[in-house]
Amino acid sequence: MVIENNLLRRHDQESIDRVENGFRVGPLAEAVRSAPTLETRRGLSKSEFEQQYREQLRPVVLAGFAQDWTSVQTWSPEHLAARCGDAEVTMDSVRGTPSRRVAFAEFVELMKANEGDAEPLHLQEWYYQTNAPQLAAELPELDIAQYDFRRNLYGEKASTNHQLWVGQRGGITRLHQDSYMVDVMHVQIFGTKRWYVMGPEAKLGADADGEPDFAALVAAEDTRLHHFDLKPGDVLYLPANWYHRIELLSNSIGLGRKCLDEKNLAMHIRQRMNEMLALILNYDEVARTHPELVPVLLTRSRAWANRMDLDLSRLRP
Repeated sequence: MVIENNLLRRHDQESIDRVENGFRVGPLAEAVRSAPTLETRRGLSKSEFEQQYREQLRPVVLAGFAQDWTSVQTWSPEHLAARCGDAEVTMDSVRGTPSRRVAFAEFVELMKANEGDAEPLHLQEWYYQTNAPQLAAELPELDIAQYDFRRNLYGEKASTNHQLWVGQRGGITRLHQDSYMVDVMHVQIFGTKRWYVMGPEAKLGADADGEPDFAALVAAEDTRLHHFDLKPGDVLYLPANWYHRIELLSNSIGLGRKCLDEKNLAMHIRQRMNEMLALILNYDEVARTHPELVPVLLTRSRAWANRMDLDLSRLRP
């Protein structure tokens, strides 16, 4: 078995824990406190965004880009509970205790009861269009996201696979890269999130004692460490493969929008095929090595199949 030398790319729990600990103490934690904030622009046109950021693969925060959305102006967890409280969602704690399905209204009540020193609660990516489509009108499509090539692959309905991320103050999404070579666009709807990002070439190796060499990571020019706070109405553009870690500074609602640039199409298809074939041909091994990911992958795939109007009981159309 090939061992990944870059600890940032390893997915075993020990490596994930060691990277997370680096954000709390030591050279990385110190570097984070003085890291520059990500470039922020206001009033950027679509053509300016394309030329200055997307074409050059430069991340940027578009301050106030969605400030006029009804969702940004009116939503809160309680507001959503009143409107779609019966919608079933998948709830987790930050430390990855077994997830469970609950009604959204119950999730909001559990958040209220969970305040204090308890582990923050959050929802796994909620494909709200499958069970709360009435929310879609208040989460309009971003004009800067029209380059998304997935509509050519999966159809119009599946391509706009917005996900809502709802979580409790203190929640943390650990450092990771998104799969499938997609660009990240994230709209902050309610509350504030603190983001930490690193460039795709960031590498965490081991020092002479076999410990993570965080000093070398922060010293390397390719790391490109930044941090910033995303506030209601702000939109983040993060090109494919940028590492990101998120802390919830308050109870939060965010909208995730993934975009596939056509130049990343081949790698996107390869990663999709790898995931599907692993689940089909090597399910027992995947379930053993990544038990926390299997239900997420299955839920994600079923949601996509539903959006694409696929009948999973049939082998051929």
